[in-house]
Amino acid sequence: MEDTILSLQNIGKTFQGVNVLRGINLELKRGEVHALLGENGAGKSTLIKILSGYHQPDKGGTIMMEGAPVSFRKPHDAMDAHIHTIYQELTLCPDMTVAENIVLDKQDRYPGIMTNEKGYHALAKEAMEKLEQDIDPDVPVRMLSIAQQQVVEIAKAISSKAKVILMDEPTSSISQKDAEALMRIIKNLRESGVTIVYISHRLHEIKKIADRVTVLRDGSLVGTINADEASNQKLISMMVGREMTNIYPKADVELGEVVIKVENLSSDSFRDVSFELKKGEILGIGGLVGAKRTEILETLFGLRKRTSGEVTLSGKNYDPKSPADAIKQGMAFVTEDRKKSGLVLCMSVLENINTINANKICSKRGVINWPKFRTLAEKYRNALNIKLTNIDQLVSTLSGGNQQKVVLSKWLEMKPQIVLFDEPTRGIDIGAKTEIYSIMSGLAKEGVAIIMVSSELPELISVTDKIVVMCEGKMTGVLSRNEATQESVMALAAAQL
Repeated sequence: MEDTILSLQNIGKTFQGVNVLRGINLELKRGEVHALLGENGAGKSTLIKILSGYHQPDKGGTIMMEGAPVSFRKPHDAMDAHIHTIYQELTLCPDMTVAENIVLDKQDRYPGIMTNEKGYHALAKEAMEKLEQDIDPDVPVRMLSIAQQQVVEIAKAISSKAKVILMDEPTSSISQKDAEALMRIIKNLRESGVTIVYISHRLHEIKKIADRVTVLRDGSLVGTINADEASNQKLISMMVGREMTNIYPKADVELGEVVIKVENLSSDSFRDVSFELKKGEILGIGGLVGAKRTEILETLFGLRKRTSGEVTLSGKNYDPKSPADAIKQGMAFVTEDRKKSGLVLCMSVLENINTINANKICSKRGVINWPKFRTLAEKYRNALNIKLTNIDQLVSTLSGGNQQKVVLSKWLEMKPQIVLFDEPTRGIDIGAKTEIYSIMSGLAKEGVAIIMVSSELPELISVTDKIVVMCEGKMTGVLSRNEATQESVMALAAAQL
């Protein structure tokens, strides 16, 4: 087809005898936004890495670029073919300027460009003008917001005359306003003839931005459909292989006594936050990015010093001096960035599950009881349905949803009174999200109190019993389950702006 820019024929990939991709056939059209969906572990990342030159496909597969066969032995080969990838975890050099980052990968194409300050400034300025963005080329990247850093990544791509841009979860760490700005940039790129491959777990974004949608499941291609013909239920069914009538499972729980009472809690980031939380209750904390929601959880967990206010836990004064102190008092914290602060990526699933409770299992002299370690890890592998080859597998090799279950496992064994969840479903698929909600619901049924920060309004409204809303570090209201709607939450989230 004349409008096909990139074609994949019979693409497969095997790692250590495991088929991660099987016989993928896919055509990308020039100037389209093509969404790629699938549960964690479906093969999306592997496919992207093949197109990026990080992995090579198994023998028998063919990649065609503008009708000619191509082979990417390394990432630079893909870039030479005008394919550029923007990963969820951005790859910019934070101490270099915007302009320097934009030309950093172009030294082969423009010899001497890094020593030609006038030349690389002109290149950076031209890229920003095409994107209709006003970002100073002289600013160090570390001074930019995540959304602005994504713009720099896109500027790198278009200054390389990218014909295909692969975007992996581009809106997972930015505000709704920034996401809308990114959507406008993507639409402009599409109109200029650039093809976008867009990976996201947010179905409403897919319906808004994509022309076509391809779904992968268990390493195989399920199908490709037009976005305007794709209902949420149809896409979910394609991804998980079954109908899902209850995406937000929540048990009916009879709430117990008040377990934690927060009165006028303040820190260097927020002020005068007050709420009560009962056993079995799920409290949501909503607000826009930058509202200082995470900081509340960090203060309750002893990571951040409170400046004023009182907190009582089970009727006693609660003022943890450290996370270890908070843990001793029955507080668990599932952090937003599981790779940075929730897991030890160079360690196995076995070791990660046992990190919090190792002192209970080891002897007084610190000797590890490996049989007990293994029994505990296998217990949670089965209880939470963690998909892996074996518990000795490096946790870094698991999908995002399964990594999150490993994080949960280490906390569940300590039998917490309260679990703090910060963006618990960030970067995981709809099936894994539903499993996480089920785990939270099960904890509530057992009398565990839960505080959850979430940027996904449908999740926040559907899973919680009440919502504290923050705006720029100030609590602007509390909504009951019956009062909470997307409109009422957003009205309070923007109340101080």
